[in-house]
Amino acid sequence: MRVCFVSHTAKKYGAELALLELLQGLVAEGVDCKVLVPKKGPLLTALDQLHIEWKIIGYPFWVAGARRRWMSGRILRTVRTLLLAIPMAHIIAKWQCDLVCSNTMTIGAGALAARLAKRPHVWHLHEFGYRDPNLLFDLGERRTARLMDRLSAIFIANSYAVVKHYGRYINQERIKVVYQAVTLRDEIESSPGNHATTDKPCFTCVIVGSLHIAKGQDEAIRALAEIVRRGVDMELLFVGAGSKRYRKVLGQQVRDFGLEQRVKFIGYAENPLPYIRMADVVLVCSRWEAFGRATVEAMLLGKPIIATANSGGTAELIHDGETGLLYEAGNHVELADKIQRLYQIPSEGIRLGTAARMWAAGRFTQQRYAREVLSLLSEALTKEQHAAPAVNQFEQSDD
Repeated sequence: MRVCFVSHTAKKYGAELALLELLQGLVAEGVDCKVLVPKKGPLLTALDQLHIEWKIIGYPFWVAGARRRWMSGRILRTVRTLLLAIPMAHIIAKWQCDLVCSNTMTIGAGALAARLAKRPHVWHLHEFGYRDPNLLFDLGERRTARLMDRLSAIFIANSYAVVKHYGRYINQERIKVVYQAVTLRDEIESSPGNHATTDKPCFTCVIVGSLHIAKGQDEAIRALAEIVRRGVDMELLFVGAGSKRYRKVLGQQVRDFGLEQRVKFIGYAENPLPYIRMADVVLVCSRWEAFGRATVEAMLLGKPIIATANSGGTAELIHDGETGLLYEAGNHVELADKIQRLYQIPSEGIRLGTAARMWAAGRFTQQRYAREVLSLLSEALTKEQHAAPAVNQFEQSDD
């Protein structure tokens, strides 16, 4: 089988890391993988290391921030999507791919190109596309969902929460859940259950993720202020880059609470594991989280986690009181209470971290991920092959 994957960016954030895990697993299963990307980025180096052929075509997103959603921009992106689907279809045919898989729902050109090239299309859903009020679809929410439904043979979701989210517009029976692989990005030399060393200056909480209002960094700052007010010596580390505007908002919040010496903005880290290792507690304060790679990384490292209870996929990973602690999103006092609990009872954090590691170990492997996805890709291809064969104009033009 030969598959063309369409990535929404050439960066190395959550969805792109999931794609790399999948590609590595599929290659091991004998699948010939190709990748289309919209521009240059660190993803290309990783693809070269896997000996996977790629090509750059500047297809746009079909979503935009609410502040950038002027009519001319929407029309321009839609026209570019339609036009660039044509050369994408040529490449798919030239590569002789059996099917096409779009890695997120933020781009539509891959699905259109697959239709032009007469290949089945699979949509891999890694996000809550309609949850963020600051992201709006150029074609509108309902029209986009209907188009996705028409252009795809099957959908793959990374959690049951995502299935429920898209089930408003797409038949849930067509959406299959496959938990993605999570491979720690370096070798663990020490025991996975290791906690902070005694020479650490204070109790440390870490959040890994892009700086975005949906990630809840502001809530963590409010909880930190409450904790410090109670006399707990604590620091908070943010590992991740993101919106400069939101970074300024967070910075002002830190200054308002007088926490300048207790909050550190680390910025983007290609490998955040050293920061997770040094943490006493890993926080997941997201208002909505489709899956949560950083959550699984923390579990594999045996770290206690405090996460939001109503954050989609997170609740599928954390069993409250067993493999972590959950709190109600928006309740920073409850978050502070649970941080203080782990501060005052270190053995509780060790118990939760150990249970989390035991639960996660062996569940998120590349082999399992690749085989489950490959089964669904084969199913999509089989359905397409039952249709009468048609001559492809793009393959004709390349003869």
